[in-house]
Amino acid sequence: MSNETNSKTTDDGIIPEAGFHEISDRNRRSSNAESLPPGVAVVTGAARGIGRAIATELLEAGYSVLLSDVDRDRLVSTETNLASRWPGKVRSRLADVRRLQDVKDLADAAYDLGAALDVWVNNAGILRDGLLLRMSESDWDEVMDVNLKGSFYGTQVAARKMIRARRGSIINIGSVSGYYGNAGQSNYSAAKAGLLALTRSSARELAGRGVRVNAVAAGFVDNEFVSQVPRGVVEDLLSRIPLRHGGDPEQYIARAVRFLGSADAGFITGAVLRVDGGMAIGF
Repeated sequence: MSNETNSKTTDDGIIPEAGFHEISDRNRRSSNAESLPPGVAVVTGAARGIGRAIATELLEAGYSVLLSDVDRDRLVSTETNLASRWPGKVRSRLADVRRLQDVKDLADAAYDLGAALDVWVNNAGILRDGLLLRMSESDWDEVMDVNLKGSFYGTQVAARKMIRARRGSIINIGSVSGYYGNAGQSNYSAAKAGLLALTRSSARELAGRGVRVNAVAAGFVDNEFVSQVPRGVVEDLLSRIPLRHGGDPEQYIARAVRFLGSADAGFITGAVLRVDGGMAIGF
């Protein structure tokens, strides 16, 4: 049921932010909406690693999931595997998050799963490690374009869809390197620091429209990307973890995303949930 305020839009089609006296009522309605059965979740960078684990966890929570990646073969393999366990609940679409039109098309495709867009996970990311004095401009730009601009596109596009339903949760997958930086990762650390700021700023802008934005700051995660990292660096990272072990993406990161997307997190926005075994204690 809509009222006069809900029916108004700006010239670009965006529903205006609620005034102070409307926010409480809208938040109550958003909370009621979040208690409905899970709708559709979109996960970028979902063909492997943390993204695949997140998709699996959200399927277990009852969502229909649209997988996205640039790696066609891995994406098809992941979709086939998950669809065998959750028939009719999984779709995939190739999308390069550096391209705004790809992201828009991805959001449109989410509705092919027959439910509202409830959760959008900006997970796609790359590494182009190197010492600052030797880092090329292209290595800097590629990481910024995927890890930061891609998440900006995802947040903007998902928010435009979600505000019309006055419900939705956008979750950015960050890193504790965004807090303290890593030698040899000036591009990656800067992008992840920017992602945390994007999370907080967009959460402030979208709260009055019923859309929550949060982030998970991952610590060292023992997955296939570790093979790209020198063993000495891995040992140094492990030594910084008070809990003395690397994170299991399915057990830790994915479950954090499931929580942030759920009604149990309905009063949480602009938060950064560190899942790092204590690596960033004190930051």
